[in-house]
Amino acid sequence: MKYLFEANEFAARVSPPNLGGDTLTVKARQLRVNTLLLIALLLFFTATAFAEYRTVEIESLRITVDSEWAAQAAPGYLPIRLDITNLGDAREIRIVGNSTKFFDFYRRGSRGASSLFGGPSQMGTSSFNQSIRLKRGDRVKLTIPVPIVADNESISLRIWENGRPLEGFVSNSNIQSGHDADEAAILFVADSSAPHGLQAAGWTRLVTPSKRGGFFFPGTRGGGSPGTTPHIDFLLEPARLPSNWLGYTSLRAVVIGPTEWGQLTPPQKEAILTWAASGGDLLIVDGTLDTVLSAEARPAGLRTTNDAFNNYYLGHIHLVKSADIADKGMLDTMNRIAIASPYADWTLPANRAMDWGWIASRGFRLPIDGIGGVPTKAYLSMLVLFTIVIGPLNYLYLWRKRRQVLLVLTVPVISLLFIGVLAAYAFLGEGLDVRGRAATFTLLDQTTRQAATRASVSLYAGGIAPSGGLTFPAQFAIFPFGSDGVGLRGQTAMDLTDSQRFTNGMLQARSPSNFDEIGFGPARERLTLERNGNEFSVVNGLGSAVTQLYYRDHDHIYALKGTLDAGQRGSLRPGAVKAAEVYADAMKSAAALNSAKFQMLVDTQPNNTYLAVLDKSPFWDPGVAKLDERSSFHLVLGYVGGLP
Repeated sequence: MKYLFEANEFAARVSPPNLGGDTLTVKARQLRVNTLLLIALLLFFTATAFAEYRTVEIESLRITVDSEWAAQAAPGYLPIRLDITNLGDAREIRIVGNSTKFFDFYRRGSRGASSLFGGPSQMGTSSFNQSIRLKRGDRVKLTIPVPIVADNESISLRIWENGRPLEGFVSNSNIQSGHDADEAAILFVADSSAPHGLQAAGWTRLVTPSKRGGFFFPGTRGGGSPGTTPHIDFLLEPARLPSNWLGYTSLRAVVIGPTEWGQLTPPQKEAILTWAASGGDLLIVDGTLDTVLSAEARPAGLRTTNDAFNNYYLGHIHLVKSADIADKGMLDTMNRIAIASPYADWTLPANRAMDWGWIASRGFRLPIDGIGGVPTKAYLSMLVLFTIVIGPLNYLYLWRKRRQVLLVLTVPVISLLFIGVLAAYAFLGEGLDVRGRAATFTLLDQTTRQAATRASVSLYAGGIAPSGGLTFPAQFAIFPFGSDGVGLRGQTAMDLTDSQRFTNGMLQARSPSNFDEIGFGPARERLTLERNGNEFSVVNGLGSAVTQLYYRDHDHIYALKGTLDAGQRGSLRPGAVKAAEVYADAMKSAAALNSAKFQMLVDTQPNNTYLAVLDKSPFWDPGVAKLDERSSFHLVLGYVGGLP
């Protein structure tokens, strides 16, 4: 209700005063303003998403677009699924999308604007594109992952060919994406002809008004009569699931039964398992681990605290019973699976981390050595000097020479010289390198040769930003924070053809750039350990110098003294580990990171694992070819499996 009062108050301020004209005209104008504001607020705070699922044929292309997804989601990606068949000659098309982002200035609190138009901008725009080559008769199914981080985003999609848009095809979507993790939707994969699919419609959680106003969180029980109260969760048939794991990052969980799992394609199965390994909660209804994982595909780090809870890299696989969900409701089921986990701050949705969006100082999530604030005094001094030289001194000199007409020449020359001095000062003072600092955690399973990594990163480009922007692997999840922890405003642009290339807006000269990054994939790096009496021999195959190393075996700690360079052999002797010894030095100036999440990793280190602190880490990608890395912290938890 407070939004309506504020809308009326704003309308009263912007409506013109009655200066003796027609009172009805003034009232009508004010009514129109009130109506427009009310419509805007209703659109902004709606709990339902607008999406499409349809097929069109235009210019020898058959296109099925499927953008139906969660009504409300956490920061992550929106998956837009496309099925394109080329009925004509070989061609290259380009999928072009645009997104308008709206940030809730009330919900953001002190980090947002203090009023409707005050403070930082509460809007942003972004564009993305992806090129596709098609031969005659080709059929391509793809998932386009669209980054979403704002509280509300409106997304449009078109197809271009030969420099023009194809008439007759425009896809539009709208999604609320700024929700907390527990307010994000659960995806039920449901085949309407299977037992799980028939029941799933009654398991979805209801939505109720949030205390924050306009936003929603789950009700106390699942189910509800269709057509009455809106539901926060949603159902999709197996064939409509994304084939790119990034789309699942905006969800709270995925619920699937054995029948539906058997109907998925290999890319769909891989996408769900990659999402789970990266931190997601996957719920298997009336199934077993064999439903989704063969015995040889199970990592050494797959640990169970009970039959229903399994650590799967950074995420979890839960075994639940349909009878329990039907009896107690989905909310109770989610509460029961949300037990303490050593990886709680590394799970998905990404904003489950306690330090999500924290900014330390001067716009940096991780302050970088040697980079302070903007040299205001120096710039002001040069500006004052420029003003004096180009004005009074320039005029007095030409007046004494009786050549005032030369002002038309000296003014632009002095201006160009001043611009050159500023550029030289920026280049000489800050250089052309991109400097950065990262805090990363990697869970490495040496038996399956796969690793999951989450990183918090700050970058700073000195005199000039890289011309190509920031380029990340296509299968990495990137969560930009901007300089205030809220998200990127202004204009951003992405090319998704072969990677995620932020061509504009992500990294700007002399401005902080902050983001979180999540990646999962093959990893050949390893430590080779052999028992040698009361100690262990270790060979460093992690590709970087190890500055600290602690191996846990039968509840005993074996520690490395000194540094072990890449490829070198060393010895681990009985010792002890204190959490402060592992991360304290790296966290001294990183006040934006929650040290408790590193503390838990040390406290809960399992047997037959090692904790290694690396000088450099091969498991993350900074987005630039050359990075001047400073004071970074890279921690690896490695499962070695059986030892010889």
